Amino acid sequence: MKQAVKFTFDTQFGDAPKRSAKADEPSPAFTEMDVEAARKAGYAEGLEQGRRDAEALSSRQLGEAMAHLSESATRLLSALDSQIASTKREAADLAFEVARKLAPALIAMQPEKEIEAVLRDCLSHLNREPHILLRVSASLVDRMKETVDRMAMERGLTGRIILLGETSMAEGDCVVEWADGGVARNRDEIEQEINEIVSRHIETLKTGADKDSLAMPEVRKADRDER
Repeated sequence: MKQAVKFTFDTQFGDAPKRSAKADEPSPAFTEMDVEAARKAGYAEGLEQGRRDAEALSSRQLGEAMAHLSESATRLLSALDSQIASTKREAADLAFEVARKLAPALIAMQPEKEIEAVLRDCLSHLNREPHILLRVSASLVDRMKETVDRMAMERGLTGRIILLGETSMAEGDCVVEWADGGVARNRDEIEQEINEIVSRHIETLKTGADKDSLAMPEVRKADRDER
């Protein structure tokens, strides 16, 4: 009689399990060429990315530098304009002060020259006036008489120009009067007009206005009340 064998449950019944086809396929193998190609591709990609990053950074830095340069240039030009305007104002002030102090000295040297110029201008269109009155400083009457007589003769007005001296008038000032008009030259008034002109000019420099405010004053019309 055979001896009984204990059943261990390791016996498989039925069809044997099929082996997977993929399990039989060999694992992919990378050659040195594949590795080298991958390395080069990665290097090239990294290099290109680095180049793009560098260009972006460079462009940003250049833009910031240009903006800073533009701001600096604007501040510099503004400061320069302010300095130029200040220099012009100082020059105008200086020129006026020099002229204001120099004019009396020049007039004192030949005060009759200023009067002669005014009278000559008047006589250019007063040939038909019956009488012309010339008022000057009393201290200049003797010095002006010969000049006035000569000018009257040249214009055919002999005996028709009356020369009067005024103690209240400064040397170099004068009043020329005729039947229906007259002109006056007053140094104080001219100086005041010049002062106003210079002040307006300086104001235009402050405001940046582009005006021709330096027109010289004209000899004003004489008031009839000054007779």
